[in-house]
Amino acid sequence: MRLRLHAWQLTALLVAICAASAASLYLFRMRGGSSPSDLASFLPTANATVIFIDVDAIRRSGILNLVAGSKAAEEIEYKQFVDQTLFDYRQDLDAVAAAFKDNQVFLTLRGRFHWKNLMDYAVHQGGSCHNGFCVASGSRPNRRISFYALKPDTMAMAISSDDFAAYQITRKSATLPLLPPNQPVWAMVPILALKNADALPAGTKPYVAALGSAEQIVFALGPDGDHLQLDLNVTCRDTQAASALLVDLEGATNELRKLMAREHQQPNPAELSAVLVAGSFRRDDRRVHGQWPIARAFVDAVAGGSF
Repeated sequence: MRLRLHAWQLTALLVAICAASAASLYLFRMRGGSSPSDLASFLPTANATVIFIDVDAIRRSGILNLVAGSKAAEEIEYKQFVDQTLFDYRQDLDAVAAAFKDNQVFLTLRGRFHWKNLMDYAVHQGGSCHNGFCVASGSRPNRRISFYALKPDTMAMAISSDDFAAYQITRKSATLPLLPPNQPVWAMVPILALKNADALPAGTKPYVAALGSAEQIVFALGPDGDHLQLDLNVTCRDTQAASALLVDLEGATNELRKLMAREHQQPNPAELSAVLVAGSFRRDDRRVHGQWPIARAFVDAVAGGSF
């Protein structure tokens, strides 16, 4: 039998947390105690997309259980997983840092883990554990899940074709290229990651094309008054490139506004198009900054799965 971790601790877990983070940040007012730099420093971050999520802040807001927990609780497999491992991300997970590179995913998860139960579960599902390092089959061929305890409260986990990929997550193996944002949810995206934009919503592709010449790209999500705000911070190679990027981003936004006007459409706060047309941009030397206010209606649509 294949390890059922893949269904919840990996794909569903991260998707649920990301959706819940957007909703919970609407009520979020205080940072959690986890250090994003500390968690991310264990990951192989070179040429990787790096994401951090302050799950504890989401939980304290009350939205994690409302949005993700209620759905997870309906699944028999997840109930069995919780019963056998004594781990429920809705109450036991505090923070996640992830690195996506070369068709692999590397994660450090901070929380409260019952390691013996987790290892027993992996073995009972057809995996193997040796000296605290566990390997099991994933949800697809050539996908293997490996994990071990970095510290009593920190798990190293990898999804890869390599049985020992989790060993690439080591103590202080890397440093981030820049200081992480203060917002509780952020992503550092390398240019290479933007080359494969086929899975992105159609409305975002002009923005991705405009970012093609950037050196560093950082997205951050946080509260701003009565709404959320998505921030973009792009470092370009020089001021000329930054000026060109500013023109491209403003042009993509204006084209979307014109398209909606031609079709006599009013921005629907619950749709992505309303977020995109509300974007504003400015340049500071060789940096370009973007801001998109996100209304409660859009947060509700994402959290409710209607987006």
